[in-house]
Amino acid sequence: MEKHVLKAKTRENKNPRMLRRDGFIPATLYGPNSPSQSLQVCRKELSGLPHGSLAHVLELDLDDKTKVNVLIRSIERKIIKNEILNIQFYKVDMNKLVKVNVGLRFSGLAPAVKAGGQLLELFQEVEIECLPGQIPDFLEVDLSRLEKVDDAIHFKDLVIPNYVKILNPGDEVVVKAVSSKVKATAEEASATATPAQS
Repeated sequence: MEKHVLKAKTRENKNPRMLRRDGFIPATLYGPNSPSQSLQVCRKELSGLPHGSLAHVLELDLDDKTKVNVLIRSIERKIIKNEILNIQFYKVDMNKLVKVNVGLRFSGLAPAVKAGGQLLELFQEVEIECLPGQIPDFLEVDLSRLEKVDDAIHFKDLVIPNYVKILNPGDEVVVKAVSSKVKATAEEASATATPAQS
């Protein structure tokens, strides 16, 4: 995937609210063997990046002419307006392995569903290890392997590039074909276990 460039500069001596009012997002750059730096990035430039690029390596173009390869480790958002409040950039060495989460893409038709079963998706993401420049957009889950109710696809069953290592336990279930009754029970249990938002 093409590496996108994002300009960043040393954070001005303003409180975060004022920075955001002026169109900038407070950010922090950190990494192994280097002190953390307080930065700011233009909200408009950040929003102009392709959505998928935020899960891949970006090149930060700093105001001292330094160019740094980074991954976004966290984005703090305001829940109600989904406004970005803060970004954490992690400096990476393109020759060293990194651990990241990428999405799972479910494809194909499950014979078990045609026979009246339903899909119970237990994971939407997978943790992987690879070189920064080889982070895939997603890993594919082939649902056609689910031939009958109670069939399951585990992490060890996923077909992956040879340069990617899955860090989730291989015997964990990614998706399973279940009866309608089992899925309803599972969804009810999940809703009960989720704390109510205040």
